[in-house]
Amino acid sequence: MLEDRRSEVLRALVEEHIKTGEPVSSRAVLERSRLAVSAATVRSDLAALEQDGLVQQPHTSAGRVPTVAGYRYYVDHLGPGRLRQAAQAKIATFFGDVHMELSKLLEATSNLLAEITDLPSVVVAPGFARENVRAVHAVQVAKDQVLVIAVTEGGRVVQQRGRVRVPVTPLEIEEAQMLVTTAVVGKELGATPEFGVEIERGVSEPIREAVLTITDSLHLAGTSGSEMFVGGTQRMTQVWQDLATVQRILEIMEREAEVMNLLAGASGTSIQLGEDLDLAVVSKGYDSGGDAGSVGVIGPMRMNYKRAISAVEEVTRELEEQIGTRSD
Repeated sequence: MLEDRRSEVLRALVEEHIKTGEPVSSRAVLERSRLAVSAATVRSDLAALEQDGLVQQPHTSAGRVPTVAGYRYYVDHLGPGRLRQAAQAKIATFFGDVHMELSKLLEATSNLLAEITDLPSVVVAPGFARENVRAVHAVQVAKDQVLVIAVTEGGRVVQQRGRVRVPVTPLEIEEAQMLVTTAVVGKELGATPEFGVEIERGVSEPIREAVLTITDSLHLAGTSGSEMFVGGTQRMTQVWQDLATVQRILEIMEREAEVMNLLAGASGTSIQLGEDLDLAVVSKGYDSGGDAGSVGVIGPMRMNYKRAISAVEEVTRELEEQIGTRSD
């Protein structure tokens, strides 16, 4: 823990660097800080911070910039921020007027967050497994193939294609769908349904095989990975000036599992910083009444953390409330 004065010097330096993107001089630190000390004292504190590995000097005659450790200290001791009134109003209006199924809501939320923060944003949907089934539809797409569509009580739609081991007719698919619907509606999507003896003895082999295909498809859909919605990717070349960095970030964004790991964490607000890449991730989990999802923004280490944290927290709160209202 730094002493109060050096902590304030570091805060001023980080925030000035976030604002300008340039190395920060001792004079700029003194003007931005709330300290009533001399320039010599600030220079001494900056030298001590450099020795502690919290700031560095890119060139001998230049000012200083934060290191990863300096950013880490700054975000760990960051005071609360507040969104501008216009941004708060935009969030409130969006969630007050929105009427769409969950996947479309999450996609629109990622675009909203990107617009407010001017950063690429990611919204990870909760998994399907703990959502209860409201309806099941099975559509024959070939003699031995079925497209299974499940609608959950939360309004989400999931599709899964399955193969029947024997040829089936549309009427046999329809009868199998009715049997499965009776067994699974109102129960969790990932649960194993229980059927009566009629499945073993009272139906034909094609219907029995179609029932097994539909239930297997539902189970596979319920245990599959979460959906991920990315907004504001067109801002990346504005956020990162270095094209090589943009390319590396795009490579990460293309690997869904890696992005989800970046956003995974506790229900509180999480801030992750790259060690060998100019990358910072601000995220927060939300409760959907079942599995958890995540909301986050991705940007450079010199992002405006106060604005990013406030936006992520406010959007997450509104999203959680919106999903809770739907499940009531």
